[in-house]
Amino acid sequence: MDIVVMKFGGTSVRDQATRFQAFKHIRREVSAGYKVVVVVSAMGRSGEPYATDTLKELVTYHVSKRENDRLLSCGEIISSIVMSDFLQQQGLNVTSLAPDEVGIKTDNNYSNANIITIETSKIVSLFNEYDVLVAPGFLGTTLEGHITTLGRGGSDTSAVALGGALKASYVDIYSDVEGVMTADPKLVKNARVLEKISYDNLIALAARGAKVIHLKAVELAKKNHVNLRLRSTTADHIGTYVVDEEVNTLSLTYKSGYTRYEILGLNCPINCELLIKQGAYWYAQVHDEEAVEHYLKENELEFIKNENYVRVSWMNQQRTPVELTFYVDALKLEDTLNFLHYNLI
Repeated sequence: MDIVVMKFGGTSVRDQATRFQAFKHIRREVSAGYKVVVVVSAMGRSGEPYATDTLKELVTYHVSKRENDRLLSCGEIISSIVMSDFLQQQGLNVTSLAPDEVGIKTDNNYSNANIITIETSKIVSLFNEYDVLVAPGFLGTTLEGHITTLGRGGSDTSAVALGGALKASYVDIYSDVEGVMTADPKLVKNARVLEKISYDNLIALAARGAKVIHLKAVELAKKNHVNLRLRSTTADHIGTYVVDEEVNTLSLTYKSGYTRYEILGLNCPINCELLIKQGAYWYAQVHDEEAVEHYLKENELEFIKNENYVRVSWMNQQRTPVELTFYVDALKLEDTLNFLHYNLI
């Protein structure tokens, strides 16, 4: 039995038009003779009714992490049933899976569960009856049967984990870009698709903010030798192959959420690993602000801070990788990326 796993993110399943684009890719694989596992995220983005971040906002009082995971699971479960219904309307032989039928067994680390094992017997059995199975991504179940979530990017992780366990011919991760790009195409007009990239290079890009696939999923794909492709829902372009070989890759990535500190009258060394020095300024991630400012005040250091900075990384990934990292005002990000892309890539 030849199996393909296809993951579609929230923007790829948000409405009838995007689901139809996804259907065309699924139909192509079924026509080629594959059995298909379709892994879906919750529909849409924050603010839309069934998106994960929207569901989070429904709870205003403290609930346990176990209850919260059960709430958040609703987005993916709804999405899988809606997608299954849509594919049936298009004439495919399909059914949706409940979280326990997907077979991803995890520990009890609710909100960021770790996969213990994957039971594939239910999926393999259902393929005797159906050509396509739609699985809710992002979710697992404990050995006691409680629903867990796999953390940010969990649907990517679900797809890769299932692909490895089912020995899928390949795993395709679909998004709103054509694959791994030399830079963010939403900001850089001449960004290009990379035909192929190594696991290690993709891990480095994901760690530095590239959003085409989640870091945990790439690491799992490398570990399990999963044949991975990154593709666009709205195009027939083959996308980017992830390969287990050295590939020279030039790219720009960025990560938001940094604060710039100007430390006044500095006359002693800074011994705070949360602060990164560049030129005359120091930078820290926004979520570390409280700890950083406690350190500065404790050492009687005056400072001026400016928020809304972005870390930009230019990488030449070859046998001996070269990386340049610097920080820019978020308002200047687009101009900076276009200048660097034109001159360095």
